[in-house]
Amino acid sequence: MAERSPDSEREGFEPSRGSTPLLAFQASAFNRSTTSPRGAACAKPHLVAAILGVLLVAIGAAPAQPQRHAVAGHYNVAHQRIPSTLPTGADNLISNPGFETGSIDHGWYQCGDVAAYTTMEHPYAGAYDEYSGTLRGTSEPLGNSGVCQLVTIPRGAVLTAYLYQLSNEADTSFAYQEAALLDDRGNVVVNLFKAVNERAGWVLGRWNLGAYAGRTLWIYFGVHGDGYAHSSTQQFVDNVTLTATAKAMPRPPQP
Repeated sequence: MAERSPDSEREGFEPSRGSTPLLAFQASAFNRSTTSPRGAACAKPHLVAAILGVLLVAIGAAPAQPQRHAVAGHYNVAHQRIPSTLPTGADNLISNPGFETGSIDHGWYQCGDVAAYTTMEHPYAGAYDEYSGTLRGTSEPLGNSGVCQLVTIPRGAVLTAYLYQLSNEADTSFAYQEAALLDDRGNVVVNLFKAVNERAGWVLGRWNLGAYAGRTLWIYFGVHGDGYAHSSTQQFVDNVTLTATAKAMPRPPQP
């Protein structure tokens, strides 16, 4: 399958604060379901007062939206510590960059406290991409849903990834899409982005990691949520690359 041209390229991502509803996918378990409001109870036509009373009671009995609270997510990096290395003749330090094994494996690990998945839903290239969010996409995870891979960052390192992001959140108070560098304790060394982007199309993200050259860190992509049932935040990832674009300068000759 030929690669499609990205809609745009950005270094980092800004939150989208529009109210555009999520776009439903055509097939698969990620399709969203919709529910119709219950019909109001009917009264006899000649009892106008009774009809008004029933409507008032129905309105008063409508359940209130649950109050939201920001929750802490856990980054699980308790995995075998074998960083990816640059194979001879290869430029990409990321193993299984397009998730073409069809599983979270070959260098990738489940690094959230909620499952992430591989999916055949609209990959940027190949047959698979990675998905973070709830399985059906109709709510938000309670905590972090994401994947990570351990790498030793080379000098002049540049990280790129294609992202397909959907959210109907107004801001990042309770849920967000993100990428980050993590240390061995699961602490965030740096957030590469934290956003609630709503764009049904692949976008190329690009980040200069040269400041972290020589460090062995976990590259993380995922979605954080508070378990809210009435909103949805999702992220698909494909074609992740980590390359060394700058070579070490030779030392000047000693006198």
